[in-house]
Amino acid sequence: MSFPRCLRLALLCASALGMSASLAASPPAAPALSIEEVAALATAHANDAENSHGAIEAAVQQAVAAGQLPDPVLKVGLNDVPVNGSDKGSLSRDSMTTRSISVLQEFTRADKRRARTARFEAESASADARRLVGVTNVQRNAVAAWIDRWYAEQAAALLGHHSHPLSLALEAATAAYRSGRGTRADVLSAQLEVQKLRDREGENQAALDTATVNLSRWIGADATRPLGERPALIVPNRVEQLIRTRYDGVPEIVAAQRDVTLAESEVRVADESRKPDISVELMYSQRGSAYSNLASVNVSFPLPWDRANRQDREVSARLAQATEARAKAEIVQRNTDAAVGMRLAELRRNLERLKRYDDATLPLANAQAEAALTAYRANTGSLLAVAEANHRAIDTALERLALEQRTTKLWAELTFLTPLPTAQTESATKDFK
Repeated sequence: MSFPRCLRLALLCASALGMSASLAASPPAAPALSIEEVAALATAHANDAENSHGAIEAAVQQAVAAGQLPDPVLKVGLNDVPVNGSDKGSLSRDSMTTRSISVLQEFTRADKRRARTARFEAESASADARRLVGVTNVQRNAVAAWIDRWYAEQAAALLGHHSHPLSLALEAATAAYRSGRGTRADVLSAQLEVQKLRDREGENQAALDTATVNLSRWIGADATRPLGERPALIVPNRVEQLIRTRYDGVPEIVAAQRDVTLAESEVRVADESRKPDISVELMYSQRGSAYSNLASVNVSFPLPWDRANRQDREVSARLAQATEARAKAEIVQRNTDAAVGMRLAELRRNLERLKRYDDATLPLANAQAEAALTAYRANTGSLLAVAEANHRAIDTALERLALEQRTTKLWAELTFLTPLPTAQTESATKDFK
């Protein structure tokens, strides 16, 4: 066997062994990261969205306390103790002197206690709705970061696809210039196009790094995992169902409606507060041994003598707050309706535009670049025309990719009108009851 053949065989064996060793030593590839998993991971990492658990627990505990009667009041006293004369300071010689003990209990009306309980229950439901809004926003932000990274990677692949032809064009222009068949202008034009592409690659790499950092903010170390396929760009089925039910289940609307319920419960509390409660006091008084002990029963209740300027004003204030809450809920409803309608219309328009890009615009741009290259090879066109045509093909492909990215974000905004169901999206009020 000749030495060159031995050398080639050794190199082949070495490369094969090296490849086998590298495959054996390489760790298993991480599973692809889908949009649904990103939403679930972001929810699990969303500590800032879980802070409102304290408000929910506080309201639930207060609801229980509000349904109870006030604590009784124990009173101990000395009455009618002589301060001068022969009986001065005596607790038993004067018939008027008594040592008394009493218990005072306020009997808050049951309707008032139920109204207060309902008010705190409404507050806990409102806090839970606001918590769910926070969780949903976390999911939406994480999905948007996933989309940004996915399209930055697609743009990098697209730019890399055009890098090799530009390098070959530069080599061809340089060789033609050295052989006297080309011009210096062709070489400079090719160099300029290569530099422009390198600048675009650097700009896209910065966008990719930013998207990865942003994604890691929401899901942690999993942000470096490879990404799965993007979802199919179609109108989400559940959007039509949400429209039919006037967006029942959309967290922002649920939160606004629960704020209305809370305001209405405060109106009921204010209305019940107009009616006074009765307090009953039982008192036992002990006198000297020569006199009889005494028992007393006292009943007391407030006298709302200026109801028009006190209790009625309180009710009016709560009614005004309830009216404001209803107005805000209606604004949220209208804004959601308008936003969803505009996003649906834009999504459908963008899908039509993407189809035109795929059917006509991109094929025409690529055909133009190929035609310019063919003319150059046949010495009927210039390298400058090849560079310009290739530049237009890159711009067209990037424009199409940017349009698809905007369309995917529209799809995500419609899909995540309601959150992806996870353990954190379950109602938290029952956990504290």
